[in-house]
Amino acid sequence: MEHDLVLEGRVVVPAGPRDAEVGVTDGVIAEIGHGLKGSRRVRAEGCLIFPGFVDIHVHLREPGWERKEDFRTGTMAAIHGGVTTLADMPNNPTPTTTMEALALKARLAEAKALVGVVFYGGVATDDPGRLVKLSVGVAGYKLFMSETTGAEAFPAGGLPRVFNLVAGTGKPLSIHCEDQAVIDETAQATDMSAPDAYCDSRPPRSEAEAVASVVRALRGEKGLAANVCHASLRETVSLVEGARMEGLRLSCEATLHHVYFSRRAMLDNPLLRTNPPLRGEEDREALVQGLRDEKVSFLVTDHAPHLLEEKEEGGLAGVPGLDDYSHVAAWLMKSQGVHPATVAKAASANPARYLHLDDRGEVAPGKRADFTVIDLHAAETVKNGDVRSRAGWSPYDGREFPGRARWVIYGGEVLMDDFESVR
Repeated sequence: MEHDLVLEGRVVVPAGPRDAEVGVTDGVIAEIGHGLKGSRRVRAEGCLIFPGFVDIHVHLREPGWERKEDFRTGTMAAIHGGVTTLADMPNNPTPTTTMEALALKARLAEAKALVGVVFYGGVATDDPGRLVKLSVGVAGYKLFMSETTGAEAFPAGGLPRVFNLVAGTGKPLSIHCEDQAVIDETAQATDMSAPDAYCDSRPPRSEAEAVASVVRALRGEKGLAANVCHASLRETVSLVEGARMEGLRLSCEATLHHVYFSRRAMLDNPLLRTNPPLRGEEDREALVQGLRDEKVSFLVTDHAPHLLEEKEEGGLAGVPGLDDYSHVAAWLMKSQGVHPATVAKAASANPARYLHLDDRGEVAPGKRADFTVIDLHAAETVKNGDVRSRAGWSPYDGREFPGRARWVIYGGEVLMDDFESVR
């Protein structure tokens, strides 16, 4: 038979990359083999054909902060970085804690988004029981244990009840693990004159104690699938691994910036202020090792676009990341020894499974024809002027990476072709 599209290159499957052709018909992977026929062909010899990357931690800012990002510009950045599905966080000016707020987001995304977008429901501090109504429209839930833009700190004492409620919906729960009381206590005593002082104002203890609280609460709700967002510590990886050995369904994610930068980078670039902060080199290396040995389940951006002038004024935490997903993925493979099959798990298969997106996450017959094709021989230096995010800047500006996404395909439609955006 003749397919709508045939890709040829090194297909990344669980056993590792192998030379093959992938036939796509009606937006679905029809077969994998050799000598396939197609009305269109993408010749990606020597490139790695991944299942489309799924980023489970993204802040697209709409509605409310469209001047920073919206569903159109955010998904343009996603295409540029090789992300074909993303999960949008609930902490907008009007949090996604009601059906009305969720319905508005869904309408906006339907009209503007260029790739797949699913949503998290927020856990409200005033009435956490509202989350049950959202279960019909969300892929998962998000809970913040520290204050952040658009969300109050949820007390550790309330975790057991929330865990029980979320478990009843069958959806997963992602948790921002920083203890607000520890932050409040430490920030008052921190000398903020040094460029990296922000890292001391939110100390490692704030994350470790919050993760420990999550583990204790999860022992009473073993059926819940929970995820520690943006792990920044060696200790967090160890706590999560220990919980799994107890039989708890706990995972953790690492962001691009936490695996690439240590706190020393803030001495030259104060724009790297994030929550949780960048940590020491030992912690950064532990996160990379966690990806290598699959103790860290997900690679995410925590894409948090603020305009450059806002960041330069100081005070705002968060960095954009969608434009650079494939840059850091290429660096992990070529410079840090992370196997392509392991990247495929952390970037595609594991996140799709976590959010119950059963139609994607693997290059296999019957799955959606979503692909991220990375060329590890196409070095590129990041420039602020090249980013698609409305934020207009990249934390990696001026840094060279060993490769990047060369083709991006969503549902059988080529969205980026040999570095040029089609849409």
